[in-house]
Amino acid sequence: MASKAGEGDKESQGFFDGLRQQLADFKVFLWDPTRRTVLGRNAKSWGEVGLFYLIFYSCLACFFAITLIVFYQTLSWEQPTYWAGKNYMNIPSVGFRPNIRTEGNIAFNPTQANSYDKYIKQLDSYLAPYNNVTDDNYVDCTSSPAPLGKLCKFDTSQLGPCATSPYGYDQGKPCILLKFNRAFGWEPVAYKTVPDNLAAMNFTNGAGTVLCKGKYAPDRNALNQDDISYFPREFSPNYFPFRGHIGGIDATAKYLSPLIAAQFNNVTTNRNIRVLCEAFSGNIKSSDRTEDIGRLQIDLRVSAGAN
Repeated sequence: MASKAGEGDKESQGFFDGLRQQLADFKVFLWDPTRRTVLGRNAKSWGEVGLFYLIFYSCLACFFAITLIVFYQTLSWEQPTYWAGKNYMNIPSVGFRPNIRTEGNIAFNPTQANSYDKYIKQLDSYLAPYNNVTDDNYVDCTSSPAPLGKLCKFDTSQLGPCATSPYGYDQGKPCILLKFNRAFGWEPVAYKTVPDNLAAMNFTNGAGTVLCKGKYAPDRNALNQDDISYFPREFSPNYFPFRGHIGGIDATAKYLSPLIAAQFNNVTTNRNIRVLCEAFSGNIKSSDRTEDIGRLQIDLRVSAGAN
């Protein structure tokens, strides 16, 4: 037993001796006072390595800066480089408010204010920039387009009963705000033959508009045969086209999209209704309207009683 214990002590002693030697070697590697080296290199060697990497990364940075400068020379701050022709940027998609995407629909009870309060707050917030226009860069575009260097001011009084809170939600006649999302350079054009559904609403040929309807026959019945009012009925062509920068103005930040308010006048309660809203203009073909471009679906439910 004593012999085995002695062998164990020798093995343990050997392990610690080896560890001490390794630490001593590592210490010499960090700083060798005999050769006066740090990490195995003397001052001259470190200077050569440092100079190499200084020149290397300086050249790399210069190359990157040159390529960035050349790249920026190909860009225009006034318009996208590639936008002309028939592509997704030339077909406006349709947007709406209130848009509570976390729920994916508009569902409320007119007798319970807390059920539609979130929609009211979003509409209030969205219309605030329209109602507080004090910038001299905005002009009235009712009769003519904005001159170069100016932006159109949209008068929210055109939204009729949908211009002020609570936007019909307290009466079970909810309003939604529809708009064409910004498509650079796009502007509405006249139809060769105005569609019947537009002619019936005294559509001004050459303008653009958005119309909503129940997606399927049961949905149309639930909306009382699409009993929907629009304020105004169309987008004035004076508000188009959208430009990113106009005479030094950052229109991307300041542009106020023209709006159309759609009010659902007679909604069957306690029904899930799929509403399809579509963009119309002479240069928007039926084949252009997809789920993502020129068309959107809204799920609407107006509850009554305890539902």
